[in-house]
Amino acid sequence: MMMKKTMVCTMLAAAVTILGAAGVYASGTDKVEAKGIAFEIPEQIRDLVTVKTDGLEADELVSVYETASLDAAAAEGEEGTGAGWIFSISTIPEDRLKELRCGGMDGMEVFAEDEDVYYVFNHPTDVRMFRASGEEMDEGIDQYTMINEWAFQEVRQEILANNPELDEEFYTNTNLDMHLAQAAYKPGTKFELRSLDYGPDPLDPAALDDDDDYIEDLAEDYTYEMLDDVQAPDGEYYVLAFDEDGEEVRFDFFKGSEDGNLVREVRQDEDEEYEIYYQANPKDADEDQSVTGIMAAWCEEIANGAETDD
Repeated sequence: MMMKKTMVCTMLAAAVTILGAAGVYASGTDKVEAKGIAFEIPEQIRDLVTVKTDGLEADELVSVYETASLDAAAAEGEEGTGAGWIFSISTIPEDRLKELRCGGMDGMEVFAEDEDVYYVFNHPTDVRMFRASGEEMDEGIDQYTMINEWAFQEVRQEILANNPELDEEFYTNTNLDMHLAQAAYKPGTKFELRSLDYGPDPLDPAALDDDDDYIEDLAEDYTYEMLDDVQAPDGEYYVLAFDEDGEEVRFDFFKGSEDGNLVREVRQDEDEEYEIYYQANPKDADEDQSVTGIMAAWCEEIANGAETDD
């Protein structure tokens, strides 16, 4: 069983045997060119990995495996189990990306975009190293680690550098990201806004003919980083609240935070309340509006029943 012989975890790195396409550079690296993308494999990796460009899923461009794991799995009669898989690159259209962002995208990281086609770095969420014995596992772990370090730290940047038509793109996949995507892209998602500036009653986003700009700005223009040991600022906040199977999950956008980009998630689990804090980071360095500012403009327009500058 692969599990008993292989699972030693840390997302790691190693070498390369190329099946499908390559060209050796004077520097000793190999260049992989597959269906419109190109990236280099360093000399110390190239004899340790297998690069597959044929027989893949329809949306996959290339898939990379640790060769030693493939060989060990084949010797044990366990081909096709995913042994040795390090990563693959695939493409998805914009509509499919919006669907995926409404849920967990474990093992999928968007890193580039070209005319509404998005490039995804796919990777295992468990360890796929395979050897026949524990001793062989110990002997191979440094190699496997080296391969993964190369894959996770360098491949995406190589693809962007070698394919100038691609624009860098990135989304986080926190619980806040997923709820914002659901509000923006999943019909039937129940949510409301609240602000004591406009009284005790909730504000209904459906009161606007078109509120897409506000929620899409929150979902598209920021990444969200989970924070530890945060002291909530004093003062009021705008609330974006969701009905999740009869339980409320709310996100508080603090007016009193230093940059207007601090958000708190609050949820109830039986009798206990849980909080998670997020820092919203604008993708555009020139962005001059905070997420709290977006919430303020959204609430004002709903409350006043008229458009305001956002």
